[in-house]
Amino acid sequence: MKTKYTLIRAKRRTMVIQVKPDGTVVVRAPMKLAKREIDRFVQQKEEWIMAHREELLRQKQNKEQFFLSDGNLPLFGELLPIEYTQEKKAFYQEGIFFLHEGNEQELRAQAVELYRIIAREELIKRVAFYAPKLGVKPAGIRINGAKGRWGSCSGKNNLNFSWRLMLVPEHCVNYVVVHELCHILHHDHSPAFWQEVERFFPDWRECREQLAETVRKPWFFSE
Repeated sequence: MKTKYTLIRAKRRTMVIQVKPDGTVVVRAPMKLAKREIDRFVQQKEEWIMAHREELLRQKQNKEQFFLSDGNLPLFGELLPIEYTQEKKAFYQEGIFFLHEGNEQELRAQAVELYRIIAREELIKRVAFYAPKLGVKPAGIRINGAKGRWGSCSGKNNLNFSWRLMLVPEHCVNYVVVHELCHILHHDHSPAFWQEVERFFPDWRECREQLAETVRKPWFFSE
């Protein structure tokens, strides 16, 4: 017997097999039907069970996948509409992404280029807002494509931010900006550093959880 299943006996005359969304199998059978008959029935249906499991997995994978060709693009934690334009250079305006028509790979390339532009504008603006409040002055700001690090501060006080910050909620973007600016004061994660961060973001732990959650979103640009 290959297929494992949960047996539920009930006052019924026939047997029925159910493949649940998690792939587990439930068999409902008459109260007094011999177990060997139930096993034989399941064995006869193994090909059907396998096919049904594969279909459920395919549906789950399709649900979890994200395609720009479906017409949406994330910004600050929300999916915004895409409109196609004859302009060769992508741009963003009033809650709408304007991209040139193309296949999925071409659309993603346009999106990444656009994210870099938006990131530079947004992060320069946010650094300019928070830096005076902290009494610091960064040596420079650079936008990179880091996947596993939202931001960093070099020993010479140069700030580096990933354009992927444009995918997270705005409150979290501000937290990352302040986090890196605080490193100009404290080049470590000492209690003094976190005390400085907490002056602006007492909910920094929640922000970190949201950042981690964003990475798990189907629309997160992980490639």
